[in-house]
Amino acid sequence: MRKTFDAELQELGAEMIDMAAAAEDAIDLVTTSLAAPDDRQAKEAIHMTQSMDRMERDIENRCLRLLLQQQPVARDLRTISAALKMVTDLQRIGDQCANIAEISLLLDKRQPVPSHIREMSSKASGMVKRAIFAYVNREETAAREVIGLDDAVDELFQSVKGDLVALIREDRENADPAIDLIIIAKYLERIADHAVNIAQWAIYCVTGTLVETN
Repeated sequence: MRKTFDAELQELGAEMIDMAAAAEDAIDLVTTSLAAPDDRQAKEAIHMTQSMDRMERDIENRCLRLLLQQQPVARDLRTISAALKMVTDLQRIGDQCANIAEISLLLDKRQPVPSHIREMSSKASGMVKRAIFAYVNREETAAREVIGLDDAVDELFQSVKGDLVALIREDRENADPAIDLIIIAKYLERIADHAVNIAQWAIYCVTGTLVETN
């Protein structure tokens, strides 16, 4: 019975990795779509986030099945309950990517994408990957590194916002595209926040304590 349960837990970890990989791909696609001459990447990202909804349901079903059909010990309960929390954050990351993709479909692609937005995207994607790695491998140090990266993403958002507000003041005709880019940057900041949430639950799996952040 225990071998079957352990195998199910391994499958749960594999599904979490797959969903995190889909989230990373969606982040990369929407970032590329901001400067792409056509809508292919944006539409592909939207399709990918829809598949993440199915992944969320599959993971939730597996977690509930483990809770109802098995008799998990305390550490197992932490693993399963953390997965239920994390999958919600991953699904919300998918939602944020879909929102960015929808804006991308409306953008004038002749305008350059601020380098800080690309940097925010890269950092947010890396945080998601690192957070899930920390959960699957019970790496508390890696999870804490993710939490530490959040300040850098927040600072980048402030830089993006400051630059774009200055652009609007310089010429009111820049207002609409600048506001769109500020909204995109805000979505990327939220993606990083979700990665922090995942990292907090990864730490909970190891220590049994949920870390609070500012």
